[in-house]
Amino acid sequence: MSQLLPGSIIGIIGGDSQISSIILMAKRLGYRVYHFREEDEPSVLLADKEVIARYSNKQALSDFAMQVDTIYVLTNQIEIDTIIALSGKTRYYQSFELAEISQNRMVEKLFLEEHAINVAPYGMITSIGELPSLLSSIGFPAVLETNRFHKKHKGIMIYDHDMDDHVFQLVEEQSCMVTAFVPGQRHFSMTILRDYEDHITILPITEDVYVDGNLKYSIASKRMNPEWVGELRTIASKIMRSISGSTLVSIQVVMAKSGIFYVKKVDQLPLLQHQFSARQIPQSFSEIVLRLATGLGVLESGLLEEGLIVPIYQEMLEKAHILTVLKPHWEFEYFQVEGGNLEEAVGVIRLTGTSSVDLVNELELSGLHD
Repeated sequence: MSQLLPGSIIGIIGGDSQISSIILMAKRLGYRVYHFREEDEPSVLLADKEVIARYSNKQALSDFAMQVDTIYVLTNQIEIDTIIALSGKTRYYQSFELAEISQNRMVEKLFLEEHAINVAPYGMITSIGELPSLLSSIGFPAVLETNRFHKKHKGIMIYDHDMDDHVFQLVEEQSCMVTAFVPGQRHFSMTILRDYEDHITILPITEDVYVDGNLKYSIASKRMNPEWVGELRTIASKIMRSISGSTLVSIQVVMAKSGIFYVKKVDQLPLLQHQFSARQIPQSFSEIVLRLATGLGVLESGLLEEGLIVPIYQEMLEKAHILTVLKPHWEFEYFQVEGGNLEEAVGVIRLTGTSSVDLVNELELSGLHD
């Protein structure tokens, strides 16, 4: 399978609002981009062509694959058998194994356990009658999720045996995973990738700060505890060694109060936490994703300067627009999309400097989150 040169057509299937960064980079480098999405997902203003259909529509996906020179899948809602079939129609540089791990929580848990990577206690249920005994075994609080990824089903926190109707309805609809909630002392995100030339790169690890379950900002620091960095890189390397093909692996980890690292999620979808610019790493995150999508090589991606990645949510837009004028040294990017999930970030702000501590202080004093 050859590398894809500028002038070719990249077919992107799915994607959240940050997909516009990837498409913008593709246009800058001379590619054309077709976008396949479902009706309730964001429309990217920069795409050369848009196809709207269900991910369950195999014929529509097949027709789309025939129109492009490569497909890059940015959704976990397409059955693995369908992805394999699409790879016979056009180039597909991603990993089939990772696609299956990303879309099936049980496959993900078993994969991690097989490679001696810590996961929180969990269990699978297929009926509501199995839930009480599993909860007694796992303990409270716990998180109830569908076993297969579905964008419309978010995790439900269960605090005791007195459960509401949403729990019963979810379990009645499909098989579910119940996972013990690990109180996180710290949260980390990692991206590890293998390019077409078999070169493996781990992007700078970020520590992620959340408020009420929403990402507030991610910190990329050269001064992160070296023992933590070593453990986290070992986890990423273990995972990548067990996955074939050129691919990008997103890994989210929580460090419990005991100091033990637990992997929360392994995914093929790019992380908003790692929306680095070319001021922060040698190639921007969007260019890295694009190069993987086209089979091109990726440079080593060490941290050039410390930085913050700050999501902009809809309710923050007015303040962000004012700060665009007041903070000319900050990098603002507003995603060029319409529609989609109103809870998703509509852009990012990137702060870059010699000290992440100073950057956090500057951000807090700006009033963006007040």
